[in-house]
Amino acid sequence: MPYTTFAAIDVGSNEVSMKIYEVSKKYGIKELDYVRHTIELGSEAYTNGKISHTTVNELCQVLQSFTSKMKEYQVEDYTACATSALREAINKLLILDQIKLTSKLKVSILSNSEQRFLLYKAVALKEQHFNQIIEHGTAIVDVGAGSIQISLFNKGSLITTQNIKLGSLRIREILSTMEAQTINFNNLLEEYITNDLQIFKDFFLSDINLRNIIAIGDNLNDLLRFKNYLEQENTQKLQSDKNDSLDRSGFHSLYTKLLSKNLSQISNCLQISKEQASLLIPTAMIYYKMFEETKASTMWIPGVSLSDGLVVDYAQKKQKVNLTHDFTLDIINASKNIARRYHCNLPHMENVEHIALALFDGLTKLHGLNNRDRLLLQIAVILHNCGKYINLNASALNSYQIILSTEIIGLSHTERELIAYLVRFNSGNYPEYDDLNNSFNKDTYIKISKLSAIFRLANAMDKSHKQKFTNISVTYRDNHLVITGTTLEDTTLERGLFEKKAEFFEEVYGIRPQLKLRRS
Repeated sequence: MPYTTFAAIDVGSNEVSMKIYEVSKKYGIKELDYVRHTIELGSEAYTNGKISHTTVNELCQVLQSFTSKMKEYQVEDYTACATSALREAINKLLILDQIKLTSKLKVSILSNSEQRFLLYKAVALKEQHFNQIIEHGTAIVDVGAGSIQISLFNKGSLITTQNIKLGSLRIREILSTMEAQTINFNNLLEEYITNDLQIFKDFFLSDINLRNIIAIGDNLNDLLRFKNYLEQENTQKLQSDKNDSLDRSGFHSLYTKLLSKNLSQISNCLQISKEQASLLIPTAMIYYKMFEETKASTMWIPGVSLSDGLVVDYAQKKQKVNLTHDFTLDIINASKNIARRYHCNLPHMENVEHIALALFDGLTKLHGLNNRDRLLLQIAVILHNCGKYINLNASALNSYQIILSTEIIGLSHTERELIAYLVRFNSGNYPEYDDLNNSFNKDTYIKISKLSAIFRLANAMDKSHKQKFTNISVTYRDNHLVITGTTLEDTTLERGLFEKKAEFFEEVYGIRPQLKLRRS
């Protein structure tokens, strides 16, 4: 068939939705249908830490109706994902099992970084000028029900990404008990939101001239509908260059008009429930404060959802669409910015990175790993010395803790954990599988071992941090592995440590590497 019918299901914190698409190489992605059902999973998860049996039953019924809709469209493939509500619910495994039994759907729980990364892919595909926009200071501000994610781009690359638990539904649940105690609830909202955004500004915005805000999130469609409602009511448009953007004064005017209406009025004009209307004000307030705390002049609203990100990711993997933006480079750049934050030795990091990747590429037939594994090795090398910023005597353990505590956009929690273990066991005795307390399955343990053997050799070749070797070449022939590097330096230290690390490499790969010097 020239096209594939694909369903993307988003089990969100405030609603469950499904979009059905046609995906083809010739015509790209075409949306066929969009169904949604409001169910506040996050309201229970954020307040009680678990989701009730009644709500789970409702969720299962909704997903059963989705499977019927999928049969109508003869859907050939699907992806079903859950976000922060299930991620934070202590009974999530039981819920996933009930979903599978009742609807036959396999739902996976996305880590926060995976969720946001998918949304960025959707933005890049929809916004034709994405690469041009991020050449100048740009913040992608993703306001979800449970948290907001702010990712800063400048000169075409990702600078940093930070998650703040200021989601619209979470804010509403936390402050709901205080609403009756104040005559101006909006002032209370603003005070609650401002502090964390001010801290973010102080830490990350001092060196960036922010021009653009790209707004994505759960309630933006309702905000756009409110904008359209005002334009029809006043028979004039708010100040904007086109339908998917607003300048500073245009957004301020929109925000002021939103605050002037009560929940009943918002609910009536948008034909939504009061519960949904109550989420619109904290969402708009977060974007308003971003304008206030920065010099941004334009807000872009591409109108994408997580479902759009899921279909873009699917189409990209099936080679049905090509994204012009290099998201893998974003992951690498974000990791290098973390290394700079902890004052890592950049020349050493870059040299070990070069050697490790040369070894990985030269040993493809020997290790059987893929490009994603190569990326994980690269990030481990980039971050392996960040723990020295805290304590020189326990740098590997400190680096391990930093990596586990630092969100890296585009990586799952499992991948981040794998990187942390690679860094932690870069030196010293390598642990047995049983010593890891079932942190990984046996296949993942073997993968870590293979990557660690390469990492240890590469690190040994720059132990002095003087970058003595250049022009690294790897030759694997007739069960002999020779690593050759050009140098005129005294490499006694490096050669001695290489021999020690070669023992572990031989244990993993069954072959002992030799280091040869090319004198020129």
